[in-house]
Amino acid sequence: MMKRKTYNYFLLVLTGLLFNSCSDLEVENYNDPDREVVLSTSDGIRSLASGLFNTWFTQEQHNFGSPGPAMWVMADWGTVTFANYGTLDMSQEPRIFMDNSPSYAYHSNIRNYWQYMYRVVTTANDVLVGINNGVQIGDDGEETEMVKGFAYFMQGLGNGYIGLVFDKAFPSDEDTDLATLEVTDYQTSITLAINQLEKAIQVFDTNEFTLPSDWINGNAFTNEEMSKLAHSFIARLLVYSARNEEETNAIDWEEVLYHAEKGITEDFNVEGDGNASDRKWMSWYKYYMARTGWGKVDMRVIHMLDESIPANWPEGGINDLPNDGRIVSNDQRVQTDFQYDSSNSRPERGTYRWSTYRYSRLDSWINANFFAPVIMMRKAEIDLFKAEALWRLDRFDEAADVINLGTRTTRGNLPSISNDSEEIESAIIYERTIELPLTGMGIEYFDMRRTGQLQDGSLLHFPIPAQQLEILSEPFYTYGGIDPQYGVPNQDVAINGWFKP
Repeated sequence: MMKRKTYNYFLLVLTGLLFNSCSDLEVENYNDPDREVVLSTSDGIRSLASGLFNTWFTQEQHNFGSPGPAMWVMADWGTVTFANYGTLDMSQEPRIFMDNSPSYAYHSNIRNYWQYMYRVVTTANDVLVGINNGVQIGDDGEETEMVKGFAYFMQGLGNGYIGLVFDKAFPSDEDTDLATLEVTDYQTSITLAINQLEKAIQVFDTNEFTLPSDWINGNAFTNEEMSKLAHSFIARLLVYSARNEEETNAIDWEEVLYHAEKGITEDFNVEGDGNASDRKWMSWYKYYMARTGWGKVDMRVIHMLDESIPANWPEGGINDLPNDGRIVSNDQRVQTDFQYDSSNSRPERGTYRWSTYRYSRLDSWINANFFAPVIMMRKAEIDLFKAEALWRLDRFDEAADVINLGTRTTRGNLPSISNDSEEIESAIIYERTIELPLTGMGIEYFDMRRTGQLQDGSLLHFPIPAQQLEILSEPFYTYGGIDPQYGVPNQDVAINGWFKP
């Protein structure tokens, strides 16, 4: 039903993308270049490729056009009392459905994300079309394979993150005929994205190069390092795309283990470039969710650190919390990553949003005025993928070893665990909750989603944005809520989660 109209939509995206991108090209004699000129020159194609990761980064980390903050509060990892970015609406208790109309004040949080992820995809497609048409990049074509592999990599990130966030997609590659492109389910987009990342790995593993450091700011990655990064993103897509426990159980955990073992061996950061008006590499998403006076740690997480503290703010207030809500725990991260802060505001918006802690692990980054590295993916995340895969494959001794050599002991100073299956499962859940917040956008939400823990009424994925549905002349639809509730239970909307008000 959406096939013929899709062609017009992608033409709009492509036209806006090419002329906006070309205006930033640092190439002589490029005054309002048209598509054919850009895609027929080495400098034109290289310049398009050089901006791909920044386009993806801006939407993944710059929360003015991202669903990240809404997912953060839906996961009940963080809590807020402000309305920005749809966080107040999406953390309402009981949960309400998402307003998917063009007039909704925070519609841009999903509209922009959808549009810019597809800008990443269509630009990467164009780069590959140019190369396949014979354009050589760099002196004597020495950068052609680097650009080709990078374009495959960015195709995978664009199509993959659409599949993580939305219920439907229009996945494409350099061979796609836009006139016949049809809407698919999210899993089709994930599958194509993994295939594209695997193509990138093939290029990275067979060609030596060093990526320019401004393509992924501050990282002059070698081809071997790019291969590790691509393996890590495949692991993310395999695990985080699951919408419920059934889909999580059906994941090919041997494949997850394979990619995790080939993944990053140190944290992946992007160098920040400050807080000036021309900044390109800073994260409003992290800043507002972690800064003093904005985001706080949800009581659910505080309860995980100290089970004597209830997982919900008590009716009697702080006087009903043991030790005034101060965490008593042997986990040393309570001292380094969490700061006691009993101040709360806006009771009219629900005291269930109140908390006694904020997340302080990012304070050094905030205090450096955004010139410090922006954490994108921790090595611990990949190690925990490995541990979970081993656990699900009944390789309990190995799973326990991975956990005992990781952040549980090195940062938390907690005792080692045994090879007991339940103990391993509990340690994985705990480590993922405490160690990984505010790294990659949405991973707290993706984890709660795939384990069936999202609070009842939370949407399990976002609908195609209303602004795009208007272009396609398709009716608006949405997900989430308790009464009324929209979507199929356990497929589109959470039921039987950790909490139902």
